[in-house]
Amino acid sequence: MVRKTVLSYVLVLAVLLIISSCRRGGPSWDTDISSPIFKTSFGIDNLITDSLLVKNPDSTLTLTYKSNLYNFALDSLIKIPDTTIKNTYVLPLPSYQFNCGQAITPAYPGNTTQTSYPLNGVGLKTCILRSGLMGVDIVNKVRKKIKIQYQIPSATLNGVPFNTVAWVDGRTGNMPGHTHADYDLSGYTIDMTGPNHNSINTVLTTINAWIDPTCSDTVYVTNNDPLVISTNFKQMVPEYAKGYFGQTVQNAGPSENNFPLFSKISSGSLLLQSVQLEFHVENGIGADARVIIPDIYSRNSRTGSTIHLTAPIISNPINLNRATETFSIPPEVPSLYSITLNNSNSNIRNLVQNLPDKIGYKMGIYPNPMGNVSGFNDFIYYGYGIKAGLDLTIPLSLVANNLTLADTVPVNFDQSASNIERLHHCLLTLYASNGFPFTANIQLYTLDKNNMVTDSLIGTNNLIDQAPLDANLKAIDQRQTILEIPVGAQKINDLIHAKKILIIARFNTGAKPNYIKIYNDYRLDFRLSGDFNYTIKLH
Repeated sequence: MVRKTVLSYVLVLAVLLIISSCRRGGPSWDTDISSPIFKTSFGIDNLITDSLLVKNPDSTLTLTYKSNLYNFALDSLIKIPDTTIKNTYVLPLPSYQFNCGQAITPAYPGNTTQTSYPLNGVGLKTCILRSGLMGVDIVNKVRKKIKIQYQIPSATLNGVPFNTVAWVDGRTGNMPGHTHADYDLSGYTIDMTGPNHNSINTVLTTINAWIDPTCSDTVYVTNNDPLVISTNFKQMVPEYAKGYFGQTVQNAGPSENNFPLFSKISSGSLLLQSVQLEFHVENGIGADARVIIPDIYSRNSRTGSTIHLTAPIISNPINLNRATETFSIPPEVPSLYSITLNNSNSNIRNLVQNLPDKIGYKMGIYPNPMGNVSGFNDFIYYGYGIKAGLDLTIPLSLVANNLTLADTVPVNFDQSASNIERLHHCLLTLYASNGFPFTANIQLYTLDKNNMVTDSLIGTNNLIDQAPLDANLKAIDQRQTILEIPVGAQKINDLIHAKKILIIARFNTGAKPNYIKIYNDYRLDFRLSGDFNYTIKLH
C-alpha cells in the first residue's frame, strides 16, 4: 500500500513566508530540514495480479488462471440472411370489375408463396427466433383503397399463426397508394418444412386482398394496375434451431488473446518448478464435431520471444460427442473433453516461463464429421456452442533472475520551495525491510507531471539483502538494509518538483539452483527520507 506524505518543511516554510510578507530585505541563514518522502510496501501481488493468487493450507501460494480460448456460437454456425420476397399481382385478363368489399386475390393468381433460404449447407426444419423483423411494403395502383391480410401460416407464437391486416390507399392520378410497416417476429416458432412437411429452409406466406367495403361504387381494374407487395425478412437471429448443420469447416485464428499473469514484470527471467495446464473443450451443440488445433503459442512482446506448444493436442483430431437435449432447464447437457498437460507430456513450462503477454492459437471446427447421422435432428440453443479454454495452475516455487518490477509512488512537495534561493546538498536515506528470499537491486527515478523521467537518485550502491532463511529455504524474518544516497542541488531540485517516484526493483533468488517457495506473508517495505541543507533568505 502506498502512503502519500507531505514534507515536514511545509510548516517551516509557511512560517518563513508569513515573516517575509511583513519585511523587505532581511537576513539569510543555512538550515537543515529532515523530512519523510514516501513509504510503500511490496508483496507478491505487486509482481502478479492478486486475484490470480490462491493461498494454500501451508501459506504457500499458487498462481491460477482461467481463460476462454475460443467460443464457437450459434450465430457462427447458422446465419439466416436478410431476404426480400417481392410479389407482383397482375390480372390475367385485360380488365375486371370489382364490387366494394369483393376479394380480389382470386383474380390475382399466386397468393401463396414458398420461400427457400440458402443457408450454406445447413438444412433447418424448425427455428425459434430470438429476434427478427419483417417489413411489409405495399404499392397499390388500383383506384380504390384496399385491405391486405398478410399471413405466415408456418410461423406461430403461442400456437397462433402470424396474421396481420394493413390498409393501403388507392391510386390518385398517376400516384399509386403506398404503405409500409415493420413487424417484430421475436419468439415466433417457424416450421421450415414446407406445405407437405418434407422440405427444409422453407417458409410459407399467404396474401389476401379486398376492395374497401365502405366504397360507394364498383371499380374497373386492368392488367396495368398491379398490386406489388414486398416482404423483407431481416436481422433474423435464432434462439433455437433444429435440422442438419452441414459440414462447413469453421476456422478460428490465427488469433491472440491477452495474457495478464506477468503484466507487471518488465524484464528478467523466471524458472518454475512445475506448471500444469488443463485444456478443455465443451460441445454444447446437438451435433458431433471434430476440433483440430494446429498451433498454440505464447508470445512475449517485450522480448519478441515466441514459444510454440508441443503436446498431444497439437494437430491431432479431438472428436466431440453431441450434446444431449433435456427439454427442461438447462435445455441441454454439453459433452466434455479435457486433457492435463504438465512437465512430462508437453513443454508447457517453457511456454509459461516465456513470461508472455499474449496467447495465440489456430484451430478448426468440423461439424458432423460423419455426415447427417441424426436425420435432420441436430439442435442448437442460443448461448451454447463449442468452447475451448484452459485452466493454468502454477505453484510459486521458482528461481528468479533479474526479475524486474516497475512501480510508482506519488509525492507532493510544497511549491513554495521557490522561496529557497540556494540548495547546498541533500542526503536521502532508503530504509528497506526485506521479508523475501530475494535480493533486490533498487533504482529510483523522479517523474514530472507527464510521467517523464527527470533524474535518477541511486548510484551503484543499491543492493537490498535477502531475508534470512531456514534449512527449508523459507524466510524466517525481515532483514534491514539502509542505503544512504547523497544528492546534489540539481537532483534535489528535480525531486522537489517531482510528481511521482518510479521504483525499479530487480529480484534474484538466493540458494540457486534450488527452487524457492513463495509464502503469503512475504513483504518488502521501503521508506525514503531526506535531510536537506538550504540557504534561506527573507526579502
